[in-house]
Amino acid sequence: MRVTFRTKLLASHLALAIVAPLAAAVAIDRTLSREMEQQLDDRLVGQALAVTEWMSRAGHPDRLAGRLAAVVGAQVVVIDRFGIAVGDSSRPEGPAGMDTEGGMADEVERARAGHVVKLTRYSATSGEEMRYVMVPAPKGLVVRLGVPTADLRDTRTTLRRRLFLVAALTLLIGFVLAWFIAQSLSQRVREVGRVAARIGRGDYELPPASMATDEVGVLSRTLSQAAAQLRAIDETRRQFLADVAHELRTPVTAIRGYAETLSQGEVDDGTQTEFLDTIHRNAIRIGELVEDLLHLEALEASPPAKGPQPPVALAQVVANAAGTLRGAAEAAGATIDVDVPDDVAARADADELEQVVQNLLANAIRHGGNGVTVAVRARRSGDRAVLEVADDGNGVAAEHLSRLFDRFYRVGSGRSRDDGGSGLGLAIVKRMVEGAGGTIAVTSAEGQGTTFTVELPA
Repeated sequence: MRVTFRTKLLASHLALAIVAPLAAAVAIDRTLSREMEQQLDDRLVGQALAVTEWMSRAGHPDRLAGRLAAVVGAQVVVIDRFGIAVGDSSRPEGPAGMDTEGGMADEVERARAGHVVKLTRYSATSGEEMRYVMVPAPKGLVVRLGVPTADLRDTRTTLRRRLFLVAALTLLIGFVLAWFIAQSLSQRVREVGRVAARIGRGDYELPPASMATDEVGVLSRTLSQAAAQLRAIDETRRQFLADVAHELRTPVTAIRGYAETLSQGEVDDGTQTEFLDTIHRNAIRIGELVEDLLHLEALEASPPAKGPQPPVALAQVVANAAGTLRGAAEAAGATIDVDVPDDVAARADADELEQVVQNLLANAIRHGGNGVTVAVRARRSGDRAVLEVADDGNGVAAEHLSRLFDRFYRVGSGRSRDDGGSGLGLAIVKRMVEGAGGTIAVTSAEGQGTTFTVELPA
């Protein structure tokens, strides 16, 4: 059997609406009953003490008992030390005799000993339950006042009826309120469920999120934010696939065209060699692109490093990267100028740090123009190691700087240049630097060169 959220919510509210009024009614009934009984006892004690004082002055308890009973509105009995009722308002004309309520002999002795005694007993004389109070009096006497508990019971009964009537009305009001609340909340929860279902189907165009501050409103806004993020991720994925397809189209087209021409066997040896070189060069380009894509994906999927990395001397890292690119620099007529002190170290993975420097050097050589000079400098700044790779080449316009680290971005048309690179080098550099707990920034101006600044934990 499927129990809906609305049913559960309504049941919980009804349970609360039933339990709370009943518990309150019981607590109020018990509290008021104790208070009424306490007030009755206080009144009887005060009256009993007044009767005692009156008799101590006037004497003759046999004649005073009936008169005092009319004054205080209670049965008055005066008992001597032998248990004889020397005054009894229930038989004002009768002679003294044994106390007709002899079953209270122990309580009478406690009162004679100086205690104020309170008790409820059935009275054989009156044939009903009575509330008694006993106080000591001079000459070993005990004054006992008693009133029927019927009035107290009637008051309690009336009070209980009213309390339970209020509880019933509270239950009815609680049921109505619970129904409306459950209906409203379940409607909002269903709306959130429909939104989640739309997101699951890939529909990210959602209505405005609820501005309510409760949990359902927070959930609605969270889902809207998630939908916006998923939409952005989906757009990024589509753009990425389009970029990859664009990057692969040129080399694949070249390989296909030259391969088809070669397969026809109608080219001379010189042309054949040229075509094979072109096919080989484009195949290398495809391989580099695939390797860079896999490398970038692995970097983005890997968790951040736990704890600080061991320090790595930047001088050796830069020397290794510059040595690797010496041939490319000579071919481009570029000069690499290194100024890295031996005592500057950064906490990062040595292999990744070398690839960062190598990628920045290769980018400067490739895009700086013929005869470019690339300067590599490093210094310590507080608890950070600062590495700068600067060239005096053509520079980059300010509007392109914020996107230089995007995948496949090319200044001018938004895609990488057909210059032998994969278009992922700077994206890989940024991911490696951030993975090591560092930052990378770029400054440039057209005709004034470009400077990349990397800061890493020292």
